This record gives sequence, C-alpha cells and structure tokens, in this order.
Amino acid sequence: MTTLGIFAKPPIPGRVKTRLIADIGANHATEVYRFCLKHTLQVVHQSGLNYLLFLSEESRDPIFAQAPYQLQQGEDLGTKMCNALNQMLAQDQHGAIIIGSDCLDLSAEQLQASATALCEADLVFLPALDGGFGLIGCRKIEPQIFRDVEWSTDTVLSKTLANAKRLNYRTQLLESVRDIDTLADLKHYPDLINLIETDSRK
Repeated sequence: MTTLGIFAKPPIPGRVKTRLIADIGANHATEVYRFCLKHTLQVVHQSGLNYLLFLSEESRDPIFAQAPYQLQQGEDLGTKMCNALNQMLAQDQHGAIIIGSDCLDLSAEQLQASATALCEADLVFLPALDGGFGLIGCRKIEPQIFRDVEWSTDTVLSKTLANAKRLNYRTQLLESVRDIDTLADLKHYPDLINLIETDSRK
C-alpha cells in the first residue's frame, strides 16, 4: 500500500498562512489554517492509506495528539520533501505521496486515485491553480527533481516537470486543486468566510 506523508506546521499565530495576515490578521489566519488542517487529517483517515505526519517544528497542540509526528529534515522545501519521500519509499516500495495541509479541494478519492496512478507513473501530481502542486507522489525520487525550483512561485510545477523530463521520469497529472494562500482564494470557501465572521463577533 502506498504511504502518505502530510507536511504541516503547528497552528501558531504569525507562523502560518502568513500571506493572509495583512488582510485578516494573524489570529484569523491561524483559524483558517487549523480548519484546513482538520480537513486534511479527516480526508487522510477516510482514504485508508497509511500515513506519516511531518511537522516543521515540535508541537504540543492537541490537534496532533492522535497523530504521532516526526520533524521535516532539510534546509529547503525540496530537500525536506525528497528526504521524506525516500524515507517512506524505504518502508513501502509501492510508492509514496506527500500533501500539504491547506487544500480544501483535496478528497479521499483523489488520494486513492493518486496511489493507483503510481502503478504506471514514476511521478504523479495534483496541479495547483497557482502554478504549484497540492500533491506529489512517486515510486522513485532524486534531489535533482527539485533542482532550481523557486518555491512559492507560479513556476514550481513547470520547473519540476522539466526536471522530471530530463531524468526520464514518467509523469501523470491528475485533477487541479486550489491552495489557500490569499484572500482571493479564501473567498471560494463560504465555510472559511463564516468561520472568520463568527469569530469576529465573539
């Protein structure tokens, strides 16, 4: 069975959803992140896939009480993902998947479809509408896959795909998803708007 890794941060004001802070404040941005994180954990449980949680730093937040975690290892996001994917592949030769924790479009069916796609492809992506990706799955991974990728830009996926092509990886793109990084993204999700407005009235 394919192993799934969840990349996440502890929901600490000022350290999560930082691009939203100017518009809605640090506390509301944190509530948005916590909402998305809960959704992610629920979807992962529904998928039935084995999973590991990779945190950016130590945390005693109750949201992680039922999900033992380990820390991400590496200097940048590409190195951290490569290390995590290789760790999971060492335990499960069927494949490894990494997702973030801020995508409400993500479903259990998409996770299962991504795992199935790895029967044929070396690399599988759920493209993000902002030019990145909401999921990466692989059956093998090398650091060169993320070479010269400028994270948090609209070239993340295209550069990663170009690297994969040079390395002769077979790739497959599945359904596109939306990350939640800006106020414009937030407006696509009434539940998040209601969350912020309800919290403001307390």
